[in-house]
Amino acid sequence: MSEIAEKVQELAKPYLEDHGIELVEIMYRREQGGMVLRLLVDTPDRISIEECGTLNNYLSQMLDKEDIIQESYTIEVASPGLDRHLKTDRDFERMIGADIEATTYERIDGRKTHAGKLIGMDKESIVMESGGVSTVIPRKSIAVARMKVDFEGE
Repeated sequence: MSEIAEKVQELAKPYLEDHGIELVEIMYRREQGGMVLRLLVDTPDRISIEECGTLNNYLSQMLDKEDIIQESYTIEVASPGLDRHLKTDRDFERMIGADIEATTYERIDGRKTHAGKLIGMDKESIVMESGGVSTVIPRKSIAVARMKVDFEGE
């Protein structure tokens, strides 16, 4: 994480805690249109556009006041989206009982792609169930895991 991202994270921390908002990811980097400060945030009930806008306004005011960033930049505050990657214990804990997809670095039970209900997890592994069969997947073997999104409906 860049020094600026770390300073912004510290600046935002009291607001995020007071409003029950989780900082999923923060980055400060050069993109085609110039420097971008991007925060991906969420709440247990999924963050709203209004909450993102309010946080954006708060950060804009605080960053102007604290003068942390000297150059011109754009600030973006957004949800990580439905297909956000599951990385932390908290991410997996929230998905217990939900359908997820996981891609592994090596074959587990003969395949690298796994889909099913997340029925358990600990620091070392996750347990997925599909078709009455449980599969234990070591967390260090997971390349990408995310909530399974069904756009076709039930």
